[in-house]
Amino acid sequence: MCDGVEHCIDAEVPFEIPESWGWVRLLDIATKEIKRGKSPTYAEKGTVFVFAQKCNTKYYGVDISLAKYLDEKAFAKYPKSEYLTDMDIIVNSTETGTLGRIGLYTEHDNSDNITLVPDSHVTIVRTSVVSAKYIYYVLLTYQKYLEESGEGSTKQKELKPDTIKSLFIPIPPLAEQHRIVAKINELLPIIGKLK
Repeated sequence: MCDGVEHCIDAEVPFEIPESWGWVRLLDIATKEIKRGKSPTYAEKGTVFVFAQKCNTKYYGVDISLAKYLDEKAFAKYPKSEYLTDMDIIVNSTETGTLGRIGLYTEHDNSDNITLVPDSHVTIVRTSVVSAKYIYYVLLTYQKYLEESGEGSTKQKELKPDTIKSLFIPIPPLAEQHRIVAKINELLPIIGKLK
């Protein structure tokens, strides 16, 4: 729907959705700016870890045992809003082979409650007005598109945050989001066995 104030996206949406649903761009439902982390300075030991793209694994989800220590002096440049929080969606944003990979960070991935900050090779998406798990599943459908949207040389392609921000997201009512997530969670083990 166009209200004359914001940019109308009606002519751009990719397909029809039920009347009770709505189209938004990912940017419109984010609770913090969709952007990459900072280039870290690593250390041999410490109390803060850097979440790098290798932590967003291909088959096993998020693995923070692959994170490295952040130099304590560099930690001061990270505001608290940049720390990874439960249900943050992670998008690998550089390198052929991992570009566009989508992950979901949860508190269960970090049972020791270690402070984690993202490095400059991952983009963080945080939402709260909708089910983060639903958005994660929608973004998985964009993975191939994101892989192909990298810019730069063959060896070092980069996925710009603006590409991620502009993705169209179909938003059903919240109860429907939860039903969709529950059904996908039910089917994933079956799909895994079929593979």
